Amino acid sequence: MWTCPKCSRIFEKEKQVHSCKQIPIHQHFNKKQKAKEIFYFLVNKIENQIGKCRIISIPCCVHLFGKYDFLAALPKKDKLEIRFSLNRVLDSSRLKQSVSVSSKYYKNCIDLNNTTDVDKELIGWLKEAYKLKEKDNK
Repeated sequence: MWTCPKCSRIFEKEKQVHSCKQIPIHQHFNKKQKAKEIFYFLVNKIENQIGKCRIISIPCCVHLFGKYDFLAALPKKDKLEIRFSLNRVLDSSRLKQSVSVSSKYYKNCIDLNNTTDVDKELIGWLKEAYKLKEKDNK
């Protein structure tokens, strides 16, 4: 694992190409109040039920980091799209898309339409994602 000395983001490969540019988080939620409500509800649940996380707002999306980057949030007008890696494809009707990102990981995408979508099942998946790379790098 490699930490960029300029932006403090953590990557799997040393000197991985990326942008260090960060933007104020409020820019992601401009005219997206519902997504903002869902996002902060989700962050609160993660911190209370999984572990502490750091929020990094970059031009494309908002990332949540535990020890590693474990979730990307993309605010939409009436929902919040989240993407998180697991070592498997989810078997769920909630799954919008799953993409192989390496020989070990799949990026699973889910839309959250309300705070009620942040349920026990989702928190279980996010706990798995939060600990995934930590477990793999022991």
